[in-house]
Amino acid sequence: MDREELLRLYAGGEKDFTGQSFGGLRDQSIRGGIYRETDFSEEEFDGASFREVDLSFADFRHVQMYESSFRKCYMEGVNFSYAVFGQVSFIKTDLTRAIFRNATLSEFGFYQVNLSYADLSGSREFILGRCENVIFYETIIPDGSICTDSV
Repeated sequence: MDREELLRLYAGGEKDFTGQSFGGLRDQSIRGGIYRETDFSEEEFDGASFREVDLSFADFRHVQMYESSFRKCYMEGVNFSYAVFGQVSFIKTDLTRAIFRNATLSEFGFYQVNLSYADLSGSREFILGRCENVIFYETIIPDGSICTDSV
């Protein structure tokens, strides 16, 4: 499904895109809707924003994401393995069981985020100082150790 088709369906009242595959959402703003188990893998997002969206178990493997944000999203089990982030923020978002294996997290921010049971193993450029009001519970941090704390 491309950007034009998504916008047409969304304008027509469609809000559930569970299991779809998307392309061409480079600078798209998505507000509301259900995108569970949706395939966004290998896409490039520049200036994209997701707000109040259910992205649980969505596939963002190998994406390149720049100047983008996730705000008030539900993202349990989302897979960001091998993703590259630059100036990406997660705000008031549930990332329980999210997977960030081998992701590059340069210029990111986690603000009021739940990272319980998340897997950040092997991720690069992860700096704890870019986390504010974040819950770590049995979270695997980049060096493979387990963190249970709040920052």
